[in-house]
Amino acid sequence: MKTPSRKMPAAPTRKTSWWAWPILALLLGALIFWIFVTPFLLATLIAFAVFLWIQTISFNQQRRRLAASRSSETICQFARSFDRRTDTWILRAVYEELSKYLAVDGQPMPVHAEDNWKSDLKIDAEDLDDLSGDVASRSGRSMEGAEHNPFYGEVHTVRDIVAFLQNQPRVLVPGRIS
Repeated sequence: MKTPSRKMPAAPTRKTSWWAWPILALLLGALIFWIFVTPFLLATLIAFAVFLWIQTISFNQQRRRLAASRSSETICQFARSFDRRTDTWILRAVYEELSKYLAVDGQPMPVHAEDNWKSDLKIDAEDLDDLSGDVASRSGRSMEGAEHNPFYGEVHTVRDIVAFLQNQPRVLVPGRIS
């Protein structure tokens, strides 16, 4: 009997290496020194910080509007938009990880299969790679040999992410019986 996807393990957590903290402290010290040596840099940093703050407010408002328009949607609507042969572990892992990443005010945001990860969801390519690794880990798929996947370089929508992972080799996940 196939193990239900609701019993899949959580995504692995990443811990910061011990050596990252001294490097960060060194960089911060260098920045503070540079600000005292070059006063013009302080004005530039303040202007940049204000610009980022305004961009963040705008970005959060867009995400709140999108989340409000999807407030009544669940994983069920997402799963129904795929073929019945699609691995339910992949569907649940994609939905949960993307929803958690896109959370607005602490509430997961529902995603659609046709959402473009770049233009609709505003996800950075590096963040998408990290999310894909988490989804693959949760759903029992390997990311090895990804460049040989027929969807490699062709992932534009959430549906494409699911198709990409569906074509990746399976790995053993504790508690999963296929």
